[in-house]
Amino acid sequence: MLLKRRTSIYSSGDEGLSGLLSRRRGALLALGLTVLAFSLLATHRERKENAARPLGLVAAPAQTAVSTLTGGFGALLDEYVAVVGAKQEAARFRRDVADLRRELAAVSEVALENRRLKTLLNFKESTDLPLLPARIVGRSTSAWFRTLVVDKGAADGVVLSSPVVTAGGVIGRVSEVSNSSSRVLLITDTSSAIDAVVQRTRAQVIVEGRLGAACRILYMARTEDAVPGDRVVTSGLGDIYPKGLLVGQISKVDPAKGGVFRGAELIPGVDLSRLEEVFMVLPRSGASE
Repeated sequence: MLLKRRTSIYSSGDEGLSGLLSRRRGALLALGLTVLAFSLLATHRERKENAARPLGLVAAPAQTAVSTLTGGFGALLDEYVAVVGAKQEAARFRRDVADLRRELAAVSEVALENRRLKTLLNFKESTDLPLLPARIVGRSTSAWFRTLVVDKGAADGVVLSSPVVTAGGVIGRVSEVSNSSSRVLLITDTSSAIDAVVQRTRAQVIVEGRLGAACRILYMARTEDAVPGDRVVTSGLGDIYPKGLLVGQISKVDPAKGGVFRGAELIPGVDLSRLEEVFMVLPRSGASE
């Protein structure tokens, strides 16, 4: 009886253990697979690291060379970009400087013109002559004539032989006139002759053109004591030039020799080669043309 009971106990115990294993088989299988997977992963990682060590040692010099090459190329590229940028900046600076120079030239030109016009205005206000401002628009190119063309004509009241002057003195007279422009015969032209007087001595003379920078003084008495620097002004004779306008200064007096007269040289009071604006002397109201 006792033997049977023990046998029954053992039998029931085996059945219990067998049942337990049967019930937990899935969990035990999963646990075993997990441990196996971690073991394989660790082994693979170790082998990979061992295999990579010699490759890293071999590839290190090549990597260094490539790094050096790419670094040098990058520095060269940076330098090229810097040079191109500097050239573009320099070109921009040159353009700015050119623009500033043009603006400065324009400002200087305006300042000079204002100075000239102010001088002309002061001259106009200091005289009772009927003056018409005019701008020079042309010059003669002939070796035989000395003329200017101005932008005022008959429509503005200009008539033939109208005197032309500036604040510095006599320029000449109108030799041709159209509706909107006039030609001015300069005092240096050989066709020009002005009745004048030596201001200091009151000697009566004629100033004649010589196609050069200077004029000749004619009919000055041999006994006249005129000297270089004496001013010569219009006498008012001849019905062309008003009295008292500056013609120029004596620059040279010929030695006194035999005869009644001696000559002299005169430099015009105005640099005729640099004129830009002038005044036309108009006829007074009621005067005959």
